[in-house]
Amino acid sequence: MALSWLGGRKSDHPLADEKSAKEALAGLPRSDPEKALEELRDWIISAAAAEDLKPERRAEILLQLDEVALPFHRKLSRDYVVVANQTKTQEARIWRAMSGYWKDLATAYTSIVDQCVADNGIAGKLKSQLPLLCMRAVRSLAGQLKWQYMHYEPEDTEAWNSLGRIYRLAEQKKIHGDTLRVYANVPQNSSIERELVKLLMLAASSPDCMPQVGIELSEWIIAHLGASFVLSPTHQPQTTYNYFDLGAGLPPKRLVQAPPSSPDIRFFAAGPATGLLDNVIRVAEGGALPSELNLGGTYECPLVLRVLRHLRTTWSAPPPVRKNDRYEMQHKLNVANGMAGILTRLQGGQAPASLESWITQNISSGGIGTMASNVQGDWLGVGKLVALSVEGGSGSYSVGVVRRWSRHPKLQFSVGIRTLAKTSFHVKLGGVAPQDAILLNDDRVLREEVLVCTREGGFDKRIGPVLEFEGENFLLVPVAIVESGDDFDIARYRVMRQT
Repeated sequence: MALSWLGGRKSDHPLADEKSAKEALAGLPRSDPEKALEELRDWIISAAAAEDLKPERRAEILLQLDEVALPFHRKLSRDYVVVANQTKTQEARIWRAMSGYWKDLATAYTSIVDQCVADNGIAGKLKSQLPLLCMRAVRSLAGQLKWQYMHYEPEDTEAWNSLGRIYRLAEQKKIHGDTLRVYANVPQNSSIERELVKLLMLAASSPDCMPQVGIELSEWIIAHLGASFVLSPTHQPQTTYNYFDLGAGLPPKRLVQAPPSSPDIRFFAAGPATGLLDNVIRVAEGGALPSELNLGGTYECPLVLRVLRHLRTTWSAPPPVRKNDRYEMQHKLNVANGMAGILTRLQGGQAPASLESWITQNISSGGIGTMASNVQGDWLGVGKLVALSVEGGSGSYSVGVVRRWSRHPKLQFSVGIRTLAKTSFHVKLGGVAPQDAILLNDDRVLREEVLVCTREGGFDKRIGPVLEFEGENFLLVPVAIVESGDDFDIARYRVMRQT
């Protein structure tokens, strides 16, 4: 993007003219994306704060800095979710760099747009740039919120307020549907409307129920389908099951009753994108991915398929309903985590004092909602294996998998767990490959099929292990894996009593 001087008193800002800007940006450390992004953040903050820069010039600088940063933050975003053997310190450093960059950029863009809202004179001077400024502002706020999702942070009220103000201005200026090139050197067109509905669809896809790589993949899948989503100021029965209030400062919500009446309400849904998503799922079920599906990198097909199916569920019309009633209830829970930790606890090798202590918030026949305040280390995440026992109860442990979680102030965490059985037992599987395992069963009576949890890789559909339980021997006929994680496999087996 050309940086042209617009006349008037010369600014002291280092990027005030084309020559100095070119020299400054040429010195970015191209081989160190984290450091480059840090330097760009400094430029963004200084340009936003420079009082002697005209609004037109400030806008030009921000647009260029945004474009220059593109390869750096894309590289860091991919590294965050796919680099093997990355330490938690490295992961935290990338998250701080990315979340800080997007927040600073969003703040700078929002400041310019707010000036246009408050001053028609400034809006007039920026008339030719305003569509691109608003679209980039929405994209930067989407980036800010995505990285909050990646860290399972609470919703940012100010970010949603800013989105509402920007989109309201775009509608007033009748520029929300204008199709523009997103970045000069990237063959991709979009609009303010499309960028907003992409963010709304990500927010409506239950990001707190996805691992970080799932959130990353969802963003790319949503971008691929972005032209087919529906965003409308009027409710379309049997179509739009979500809504967003431009003035509420809140994330979008599911429509579960009569639609609210307000000029600020915008309704949205996957619309025709659902059929396109189904087509992608059918191809992925065949073991491949469509060549036109750009995911920002190469991922294994089964991983992508899990994300595709998750999106299909959350985008369904009508939306999915809870299968089991939920009841508010408070109990203190002893919590063990991980396959090794749970096995140790079931064998009596871990003192109760070393367990974590959580509090139930609600319970249903298929899950538990809890509040955790003393999580030890950084193990907590979607897909992690946990065992729960009511303090002062029978001492039995119900094993489950973390389905959602989010951070709260004062180091508290809201955690939703899908429970797989009312109790669990340490067992030994005999046969070709003997191993310790966890029998997931509601009681001590085996039915026609049972669930057994083994260490990762412990399931083999060709081999039926022998289970000794309650003084009897049983042959377990493998059926299928029903759940897997980074240290466990949970599989269903048919039970055959041996004589």
